[in-house]
Amino acid sequence: MKSLLIKSAIASSVVLSLATVTRPVMAASFTISIEDPTIQTANYSNLVNTRVQNFDALTTGYSATGFTWVDGGTNIGSYTNTLLVDKDQYGGAGGTGKYFDVDTNRSGANKQTASTLNLTTAQSYFGLWWSAGDANNVLEFYSKGNLVERITTADVVSYIAKLPNKTSYYGNPNSAFKNQNSGEPYAFINFYDVAGTFDQVQFTNIGGTGFESDNHTVATGYKSITGNVIRAVPESSSVLGVFVIGFVGVASVLTRQVKKKLVLELS
Repeated sequence: MKSLLIKSAIASSVVLSLATVTRPVMAASFTISIEDPTIQTANYSNLVNTRVQNFDALTTGYSATGFTWVDGGTNIGSYTNTLLVDKDQYGGAGGTGKYFDVDTNRSGANKQTASTLNLTTAQSYFGLWWSAGDANNVLEFYSKGNLVERITTADVVSYIAKLPNKTSYYGNPNSAFKNQNSGEPYAFINFYDVAGTFDQVQFTNIGGTGFESDNHTVATGYKSITGNVIRAVPESSSVLGVFVIGFVGVASVLTRQVKKKLVLELS
């Protein structure tokens, strides 16, 4: 009996270990929400240690080396392989200043397809005004080199399509370019890492279009999830389930042994 119990416990531990080891690196850890139409900034009162990059003080054009993001003397991180563009119908929060872009055409001979933000300190929140979204736009989050989240414009469009005010997200909302580029969505999107932190954000756009964004916002913490939730992190019960399976397995073995012993004694 004791030997069998030990074997069952060992088997359960092995199953648990395998489940933990083989658990996908990119298991959902982000809750993603979208702000109401025309909102182009984060809900700052909800964030902790907030930093915002609006790109307005930087030089327009493409740079392979990018630039360092410094805020009030604090090094927030560095962008590489960057393209900054003056306001137009495709971007520029508030219809002013400059915005961030990933564009094979606008970058000329450089044929830019991706740009990366490497953060000095791991963060729990990232937000951006995602303008002129198209199917080629991809946003990825990494933690110590591991991919922890990935979202595309198709994901955002799919969510917006379910809203009663879906048409309000289409077209540039700013007065200088009001309703221009009406075939693409404009929205501020929040990314909350509820299960950990991230230290790198990668912006990718493969094709002849652009990945336009502005008001990049990071925070080491947040008070609550705000905005209209696109996707909530599902309650993780897989590991708990393995524990339960292990204990049930042991209990079942013990029950069978007791019943078997009782039958033999009665015989």
